[in-house]
Amino acid sequence: MARELIPSKYVLEQAAKIWQRGDLHRAFLENSVCFPVMISLPSWSSKVLLTEFSAVQEAIYALNEQSKKHGFTILHSVVNHRQLGEQKIPVAVEFENEAIFLRYVRHGDEFSEFKTLAEKTLQRFSTLKNWLNRYPFKLMNFATVWFSLLAVCDYFMQHPRPDVYIRQLDIVGVDTKFIENNTAILTEILDVILPETARNLTITGLSNHGFERRYGLRYELPQIRLRILDKRLAICGLMDLTLSLLEFNQLELPINAVFITENKINGLAFPHVENALVIFRLGYAVDLLAQAQLLKNVKIYYWGDLDSHGFAILSRMRGYFPETESFLMDNKTLMKFENLWTKEPEDKTVSHELTNLTAAEQAVFQTLKTHHIRLEQERVSYSYLEISLQKQHQIAP
Repeated sequence: MARELIPSKYVLEQAAKIWQRGDLHRAFLENSVCFPVMISLPSWSSKVLLTEFSAVQEAIYALNEQSKKHGFTILHSVVNHRQLGEQKIPVAVEFENEAIFLRYVRHGDEFSEFKTLAEKTLQRFSTLKNWLNRYPFKLMNFATVWFSLLAVCDYFMQHPRPDVYIRQLDIVGVDTKFIENNTAILTEILDVILPETARNLTITGLSNHGFERRYGLRYELPQIRLRILDKRLAICGLMDLTLSLLEFNQLELPINAVFITENKINGLAFPHVENALVIFRLGYAVDLLAQAQLLKNVKIYYWGDLDSHGFAILSRMRGYFPETESFLMDNKTLMKFENLWTKEPEDKTVSHELTNLTAAEQAVFQTLKTHHIRLEQERVSYSYLEISLQKQHQIAP
């Protein structure tokens, strides 16, 4: 049907697409002209003109009424039809100027606000012009808070890499939550306006305090939980310590052995060992230990669950400390407590290859994977732990 070839909303839908492309926004930013704007109309075949002549006339009439109401111009083409003779067929509509177009798409107020925001933005940060060209609607998405965002940018321009917590930023009208809730858009803007010296270009993404690390802010560092196992080495009488990663990396103690275990109670109850300490509750985050001076020239023992993840963490640990020895993760220990095995869910079993295991460890790992079994470290008896420490590490009972 001809009436379906120019449905009542066709011109509006096409005009909306032009608006959404941002053509008007870019023309304003570039001080150029994008009008008149023309929208082509669907063509009609000679057969349709003949068989649906009445509907064609109705469609043309409806389009003329829209033209009168909204002010756009209809462009025509003259067609010589064999049966109907000369016919004047609409082929396009034209919006002569910005005012007519904006009134039609009903975005006049929004575009006026965009121009105001863009002008004031470029007065303060001319380097944002290309960004505004690419993302004009992002500006409008944040219109209600845009000047607060620019206030944050002003601060970083004046105080690059400030080395304070977000809570300490003294910006009028801006609080901690505002910055934390808008780190994504702030990252986009700051990356444009700040020099490379004010950014850590190796940090990408916002996870793990990415915003703070990229722009030189302080943030809460990961915590390392440890127990000193030799009373003689207590620090001001303290043996159970939780240190920030920075503090731990700088820690110096006259030790020669470090045990790493996952389970908290295992860490708290670990027996006395001379010149040693135990670190616990790291899980896969053993990479946090990579820069610790304390671990550079000591024996390191890793005690994880006898399951696929325990061996995956062991393999990961060896990626940083190749001389790490496994502890109570052998076939003897596995078989000793066979009655305490549990099932490791098949869909949660480590499937990738572990390249940093010894042949014996690899054999146990494959057994665990094949049979989907696990022996959690807390199921190993305390007496067995004590005896193993005495036998394997020549530690006095």
